[in-house]
Parts: sequence; C-alpha cells; structure tokens
Amino acid sequence: MPKSDRIVVDETIKGADISKLMSEDAFFRLKSLGAGLHEKSLEELTEMAHNFYDDTALPKLVSDFASLELSPVDGRTMTDFMHTRGLNMSSFGRVLQLAEKLPHIQSICIHEMVIRSFKHIIRAVIAVVDDMQNMSAAIAKTLNILLGSPRLENGADTDAHVEHNLRLKWVESFLSKRFSWKLKDEFAHLRKFIILKGLCSKSWLQKIII
Repeated sequence: MPKSDRIVVDETIKGADISKLMSEDAFFRLKSLGAGLHEKSLEELTEMAHNFYDDTALPKLVSDFASLELSPVDGRTMTDFMHTRGLNMSSFGRVLQLAEKLPHIQSICIHEMVIRSFKHIIRAVIAVVDDMQNMSAAIAKTLNILLGSPRLENGADTDAHVEHNLRLKWVESFLSKRFSWKLKDEFAHLRKFIILKGLCSKSWLQKIII
C-alpha cells in the first residue's frame, strides 16, 4: 500500500487501551477470535493490518488471477474484483509488480492508471469552462492533446511535441505519487481506444458532449 494511503494513528491515542476505543460488543467479538488481538495496541493492530494488506491480500489477488479463479477482462472488472476484496485502487502499481508473469493483468493495470490520471485533467478542464457551448470543443482539444501523437518537422520541436513531453512528465509524476509506479516505455504501447472508453465512463464525457 502506498505510504500516502496508510492509516496514521493519532499520537494522542497510540498507547490507549483499545477497549476504550470501541464498543463493548466490538471488543468482545475481537477477544472471542482467540488470536490475542484484543491485547494489541492500536498502533500494533494498524501495522498488522498494513502488513496483511501488502504481504497477503495483494499477493492472493494476483495468485487468483494466475489460477484464473478471477479473470478480469478490463479495468472495470479489475476494479470490481479489488473493491470486492476491500483493496484500494492506489495499489495498482503493486499489483502490476506482482503480476510479472501475467502480461494481460499488467496491461490492464497500466491502462487503468493512465485513465485515472487523465481523468483529473479532463475534470479540471470541465470545471473551468464557463459557457456550455464551448464544452465540446474544450474537451475535444484536451483529448487531442492527451491521445494525439506529435510529429517532428525538420527535426524541430513543434508545439504539439512540447505538449506531448509536458503530458508525459505529468503522467509520470502522477503515477509515481498515486500508485508508486515508475513509468517506463509503457506509454508508447497504450491502446488509445481503451483510454478513451475509460475516460468516457469515468468522466461522463458521452453525456457532456452529446
């Protein structure tokens, strides 16, 4: 789990008796498990939860992908499987690492991470357009920048090429901070139709443009 998504225990309650931090029924259920969890501090329980998430829950998900017990076909089914197991979408980077021998899973993860990064740009553009009559044009131009491929003319950097480099740097930064994933050469191999489909779904573009 990325550090930014880890639960931080309030310093004022780190050493507090957990029986005083939950209802009697909840504490009794915890005690009845027979695992000694009721004797742990809140800080210890939090650390155990993080370790279980990183060392058990995520590897088990990837293991189920490998055995075909779960078989995501796109980003939507992937996120559904992760939501069902209580897994955070910021873990896509870690899932991608664990799925080293599952290229189709890696491809889904990469596309989903890029879609989620582009979604923020699209929503920012939508938020600053004052006149709805200009909305379609603004979105179309943004999609051209996000999905277009710049051409070099006579070896010189065109405006489109500069925009492409800025876009790539922003995506690299976003993926690193949000998903703890360092983009390599995957961007050049993205399937743009999948990106566009994902953006339409997550940003309601089809309704806005129509």
